[in-house]
Amino acid sequence: MNCAKVVLACFLIFWVSLSAAQNAARGEKDHREVLRMGLYPPDILMRQQQALGISSEQRKDIAALVQDFQGKVTELQWAMPNEQQKLKKMLAASNIDSEAALAQAAQVLKMESEFKLAHFELLIAIKNELTDEQINILDKAIQRRLSAQD
Repeated sequence: MNCAKVVLACFLIFWVSLSAAQNAARGEKDHREVLRMGLYPPDILMRQQQALGISSEQRKDIAALVQDFQGKVTELQWAMPNEQQKLKKMLAASNIDSEAALAQAAQVLKMESEFKLAHFELLIAIKNELTDEQINILDKAIQRRLSAQD
């Protein structure tokens, strides 16, 4: 039983560390992953709005989508670090309550999943606001940039 607890603790510590590292390394790396999926983060559209010919109606609709997203995830963004800290504290104990630690890990994973799902909803809705011509312009620019980075 002690061996199982050690394995569980090592796995959960690895998972929490990986999650923290991923959160810290977001930004450019996340953008690349999202861009490779054919989705476009709103900050890229904001920077390229003239080149893309984003209309005032599209700008208004995209801004509304971003505001809706922010409303959905604000509570998660506040609550997630607290739940992650609870898990980290549980894992730091010399004798880990496996049931409690796994329940806490499940809670953290659920929150992260909700956040990612809301993010995908936003990105899909944004892409649906774009014309085929705008998508082609973005895809060509992204392909050039990703090829240069790889």
